Amino acid sequence: MSEKRTEITPSLERVLAPYWEEVDPLIASIQEDLHRRGKYPMQISREQVHFHGWLCRLIGARRILEVGTYLGLSATAFAQAIPAEGHVDTVEIDPEHAEIAEGWFAKGGLSDKITVHRGAALEVVPGLSGLYDLCFLDGAKQDNVALMRLCIERTRAGGVILVDNAFRGGRLGADNEDPDDHGTVEALDFARTSDQLDVAVLPVADGILACRRL
Repeated sequence: MSEKRTEITPSLERVLAPYWEEVDPLIASIQEDLHRRGKYPMQISREQVHFHGWLCRLIGARRILEVGTYLGLSATAFAQAIPAEGHVDTVEIDPEHAEIAEGWFAKGGLSDKITVHRGAALEVVPGLSGLYDLCFLDGAKQDNVALMRLCIERTRAGGVILVDNAFRGGRLGADNEDPDDHGTVEALDFARTSDQLDVAVLPVADGILACRRL
């Protein structure tokens, strides 16, 4: 036991790699496409793909809401983790990204299981009805508090709201004017003080603010 967090060193990562490196071929193909396009810095890691899938199975998730489709990797992982009758609603503001993602969903036979909603999340999400089992926020961080409020209304009791990039690459606490850094701090404070959420911050990838809907 220790009160200190253990650093994930390169040697430790090699030992742990089998737990997250093996992914479905479709996930691997999307990841390769992301790297070819030079867009990989904004996509979730394989470690997080495995965590999301495990969490979906743990809570028996069937309906999922995602903000920030990007090129479709995380929505694909969610769709693969839920039952055949489950569904993923994902929101993407960039039309090009939405089109690329839909191409991958078609290629993977997931078009009937994933719906891409085009537009700004704060305009799209109010028009979506719950209840969702899991919501994943990975869009503009400055919108997170408003989106968390919308998700609370649309998430079942015992469901989960995940907010990505809770660590912001280690920049939190720095003296800067980045609106997404400020939005992340505001989301952390909102979750910690909400009487509708049971909260933990998980050191997975760039940090995940995990909230259980009470």
